[in-house]
Amino acid sequence: LVSQDVHVVAGAMLKLFAGTARATNAQAFVDQTREYDELLASANPLVRRSVQMQMQQRTHPLPVKRVSELTKWFASKDYARIMRVHGEKDR
Repeated sequence: LVSQDVHVVAGAMLKLFAGTARATNAQAFVDQTREYDELLASANPLVRRSVQMQMQQRTHPLPVKRVSELTKWFASKDYARIMRVHGEKDR
């Protein structure tokens, strides 16, 4: 909500995940999250279940999953509604 730009947030998260302050390509990372979702959706049920089980055992989601969910939320009607209702008040 603060930056209102998914690529800014993805770039910051990528630098944190990678442990570097060097230039990173946030767009490529966002593209990788889409590819991850597409591959997982088309995978056989055993692979999908295996990934679900691995996610349940983690204390934090994989970086690619975090950015994927952020991208989906940024494109959602809920986000648009929040920005429509509260976005103008804060300017």
